[in-house]
Amino acid sequence: MENLIPVVNKLQDVFAAIGQSPLDLPQMVVIGAQSSGKSSVLENIVGRSFLPRGIGIVTRRPLVLQLVQQPAGQAAAAAAAADGGAP
Repeated sequence: MENLIPVVNKLQDVFAAIGQSPLDLPQMVVIGAQSSGKSSVLENIVGRSFLPRGIGIVTRRPLVLQLVQQPAGQAAAAAAAADGGAP
């Protein structure tokens, strides 16, 4: 799977550059009652916490995730920048 992500990303870039429809990739839908762990499932797939937390309805919205694999050093720097800190 780790080798497949960069290939799919490159194919999507090529399709976008030539003005063609993107690849028809598998999709996943997470459905459940309030506070049943849907956001936690998505965060575990991604491998980091990125959704807001709170009481009541917090993440009631459509969400599209595109996973892009980066070399370890770049990924750490990007994660730190997203969190507002240094790597």
